[in-house]
This record gives sequence, C-alpha cells and structure tokens, in this order.
Amino acid sequence: MSVNTRECGQYLEAHKEQIFSQWEALANKTLSAANNAPDLIVRNYLPYFVANLVEELQTFDAKPGDDITKIDAIDFDAKYSNEHGRSRATVSKYTVAQVIQEYSMLRQVLRNMLYAEKILCLTTAEIIDRFIETSCAEAAQQFSNSLDEVQEKLISVIAHDLRNPISVARSYVEIGELGLSPAEKVFGSIKRSLERSLSLISELLDTTQLEAGRGMTFRFEKKDMVTELKVATNEAQEVYDNPVHFSTKLDSAPVVCDHMSILRVVENLISNGVKYGSVETPISLTLKQNENEIEISVHNEGSYIEPDEQNSMFDFLTRHTGGRDQQREGWGLGLYLVRLVAKAHKGRAWIESDQATGTTFCIAIKNEAHPPGSAFSEYM
Repeated sequence: MSVNTRECGQYLEAHKEQIFSQWEALANKTLSAANNAPDLIVRNYLPYFVANLVEELQTFDAKPGDDITKIDAIDFDAKYSNEHGRSRATVSKYTVAQVIQEYSMLRQVLRNMLYAEKILCLTTAEIIDRFIETSCAEAAQQFSNSLDEVQEKLISVIAHDLRNPISVARSYVEIGELGLSPAEKVFGSIKRSLERSLSLISELLDTTQLEAGRGMTFRFEKKDMVTELKVATNEAQEVYDNPVHFSTKLDSAPVVCDHMSILRVVENLISNGVKYGSVETPISLTLKQNENEIEISVHNEGSYIEPDEQNSMFDFLTRHTGGRDQQREGWGLGLYLVRLVAKAHKGRAWIESDQATGTTFCIAIKNEAHPPGSAFSEYM
C-alpha cells in the first residue's frame, strides 16, 4: 500500500474547520459534561494539535518498509494537551474517562474523513494514533494533577481558617482559668469559636469529595455586620501580636448575607495582612455604607502589589510571593475565594496598593443580594 502522508496532511489542512465542527458536535452529543464547558476546547487548543499533525504528515518522507523507524523519530509535541487537561478539570462533572473519550472521538473524526476520501494509508493512521495517544496521556495526567492540586489547596485554606477560632477558644480558656474575665463572656466566646470551628470542619470534610468546578454553598440570613466585625476584630486581636483596629461611622449595618463566608474573608485578609505587612504594624478593618451596598476593607502597612498584578491576584490558584518571607506561598486560593464570596453577594472585590502607605483589600456586597432564608451554590 502506498504512503500518502503528504496528501493526507494537505487534506486535513484544507478541512480544519470541518474537523473542528464534526468533533465538537460529536463531543456535545456524546459527553453531557461538554455542555457545561465555559469555553470551546476546539477553538482554543485543537487547532494547535491539528497544525502539528499536519506538519508532520506533510514533511514525512519514508518508503514502505522503513516508515515505522521514521515514525519512531517523530517528536509528538503534546504541550497544548496540558492546557486541555487543566481546562477540563475546571468543568463540573468532567472525568478523566471523558477526557480520554474526547481524544478517541478526535481520532475517529480524522480517520473517517481520510477514509471517506480513500486516501488514508497505514502510515498516516499510525501517525494519527501516536499523536492521539501521546496527547491523551498528557491531558489525562494534567487533569488528574489539577484535581489533586485543587483538593490540596482547598483543604489548606480551610485548615488555615480553622486555626483562628481554635486559637481564640484556647485564649479564652486561659483567661477563664486565670479569672481575668466574667464566666459569661468566657463561655460565650468559647462557644462562638467552637461553633465556627465545627462549621469549618464540615467544609473541610466536604472538600475531600470536591471535584474541580463544584461550587460553594451560601446560606443567607439577616445579620448586623457592625456586630459581626467587632467580634472578628476582638478574636483577631487575641491571636496576633499586631494591633487590629475596627472603625466605622455606622451604629448598625443590617445585611442579608452568608455571614460565615464574610467572616472567613475578613479573617483571611487580616491573617494575610499580618503575614505580608510590616512587623507588628496595625491592621485596620473598616466598614462603610455606599448606597445599597456595604464595603469592608482590610489595610496593612508595608506590603505593595504592582498595579498589573492586582487583578490577577484573584485568579484561581494564583500565588503572591511578596512580603517578609519570599519563600512562602502567597494568598493562593484564598483571594479567589474572596472574589467568589463577593460574586455570591452580587458584589465585587479589588485591591488598592501604595508603596508609601501599604495595601488595602476591599470587598463590597449588596445589602440584600438574596432573600433571607435562601441558599444556593456559586461555582468556581
């Protein structure tokens, strides 16, 4: 049988859009999870795969009998399959089996098109198979790695949050033992801290079953944010050596919110301010009302973030290595969750940073983004 690799490459090059359309239609029909994809993978990474395949087919030069040796020498570049795997890991209900199936369907489309034109040769079929196998393996590995990374990050973030209420509870136990505060205040503070710890432990248990792309559940009830932030400030002051100050001109700030997620945001930002700001300088927590939303800000001195980095800080798995300890992982998933909480409350999150005065993290949320008693999931 003749070697038609050049002709096959030319045909695939001329019919790229048809390849993309057929593969997309087949994937959407066969894989229900494909309909949840935030972007069309065929429009992002598949063109690179086809371009590499076409180039190898058009430049392949071998006679029947020595083509296997020549095929073994081909560099099957699968770097874009890493992006494919990572992208699919962020889509709800995608599995590694479905990623593999996507590549199987791509092989089916390529071979069927060439077979229908009666130009498919054994050498072309082997090259296609090798490209598919290499790319599939890379995508599946990256998909698996991404899921592991997400779970580890989520668990790390929640475990980090868990230290604060446990530390506060321990501090009040010591205060109670020394008789430095009335029993009612001691027991009330311990109870609040333990309730918060139990809530965070429940989230931690949930994360062991999380898939990338699954959402966080928010439950809305009416709370006075002035009271909530005063408690958060007092608890933070028990944990950190840095002075933590709370200021507001409001006597009260009734808000329909998931107050636990808001407090998690505040606790994370205070913790980060201590970690990345100047040693033992004040952390300032501020609350103000802007029309139909409240704005919460946490400021620390000595930490500066470049303007072109500020927005990307909220991206998924982005890390910041500034601050006193350059080797530490930065805010990582924490700021992504800040933006997620803001989004769930129909608000926004942003950064204000100045080399002279330091950095302020801000979150604005609607006073009533959802009715009291409602619950829903916001997706990552």
